Amino acid sequence: MQKKNVLSNMIALGLALGAGAACAQSSVTIYGVIDAAVDNVHKGAGTSSTGIAAPASTVTRVSPSISAQSALGFKGVEDIGGGYKASFILEGQFSADTGAQNGQDSRMWGRQAYVGLTTPGGEIRLGRQYAPIFYAFATSSVEAIGAADFMASGLVVNNLQVRQDNQISYWLKSGGLTGALSYSPNAGVGPNISARRTGSGGSAVDGQIIGGATAGDENTTGRGRTYGLYLNYAVDPNLSVMGGYHYNLFGEANLLRTGTTTVLFSPDKYVGVVVGAKYTVPSTGTVLGANLHQGNFTNDAGTVEGPKVQTISFGFKHPVDQFAVGAEAVYSRFTNFTKGKDRGLILAGDYNASKRTRLYVRAGVIKDSAGTAYATQDTSTNVYGGPLPVLTAFGSTETPFFAGGSANVGATTRVIAVGIRHTF
Repeated sequence: MQKKNVLSNMIALGLALGAGAACAQSSVTIYGVIDAAVDNVHKGAGTSSTGIAAPASTVTRVSPSISAQSALGFKGVEDIGGGYKASFILEGQFSADTGAQNGQDSRMWGRQAYVGLTTPGGEIRLGRQYAPIFYAFATSSVEAIGAADFMASGLVVNNLQVRQDNQISYWLKSGGLTGALSYSPNAGVGPNISARRTGSGGSAVDGQIIGGATAGDENTTGRGRTYGLYLNYAVDPNLSVMGGYHYNLFGEANLLRTGTTTVLFSPDKYVGVVVGAKYTVPSTGTVLGANLHQGNFTNDAGTVEGPKVQTISFGFKHPVDQFAVGAEAVYSRFTNFTKGKDRGLILAGDYNASKRTRLYVRAGVIKDSAGTAYATQDTSTNVYGGPLPVLTAFGSTETPFFAGGSANVGATTRVIAVGIRHTF
């Protein structure tokens, strides 16, 4: 009976939309992106983050989401009068190479799933949402936060800077200022953290990535409690400045060496801050962007010091008729810990075949400097490397750069990709 009622409601909605009856003040939109490329990834010989030898390797693949994340979404809004509007977004991510759900630990609506109410005093949203600090990266980048966007490198420090479960957010726009505040009782921190995904052995006992599918359960310990802030000010039509703040509590969580129950660290909390700017040159249309990010982990009392990460990136995109050329550079380092570093450069070329279809090429290089050995709580395990390979191995981020290409510690990784992107 329940299935029959749902089907009846769907049919009724479809008829109403088709006829335009009683829908003059509401709308539902289907939208998305499909991005796929052929790429070649060469990783030089180096080590893992725990010092195990990692040989050189080269692979040619059909890879998803190089220039932008492939996604499918539904969004709706209804004017309910008196300056109030109801809205929703359901948005999922997939891999164009296989058709499988991809990212967000393979959740159907892992990108966003929220309902909102716009009032004369701002908008309130409830559900899974982007972290406010994410928007500071998205609005300062000259690209689209795809797998080849080095200006989003500061996000890999902590996956909760990208999306959060159980989020309550408040949005306000006034003149040139846009702002957001958020709170979550558990944005996605389980009792144990590792590089495992929920679909490949990750669990509360064995550990899973930060932001894993079963990590956002509400609890009485405060674990996963998160706050966020985003501000963007349009100085004029061509210049915007933006900033973001992120805080989350790890509480009782333990960071495990993947595949074991060995505790490497016991993180207590994390604080991330980013500032950025974007400028469009009026005479040429050239877009310039830059951001600076600082992310600090602190550990439970009596344990080793938590990693502190600093990342700076900048880029440009220059249009030439239907073409565009650009580049991004990033420098990321542990200011303590291993003192390892990552330096990267990506070159971009686009051909806009239409308003919705783009052909592109990306060529990039990342060089990791291992730094020095750093002792963990497990005295038999040392850590080496810069933020990119180390934090990926720790489970701080879900997807390594270049759609899983990642990098070996103390080595150079080179990537070239040719692809197509269509938006709808």
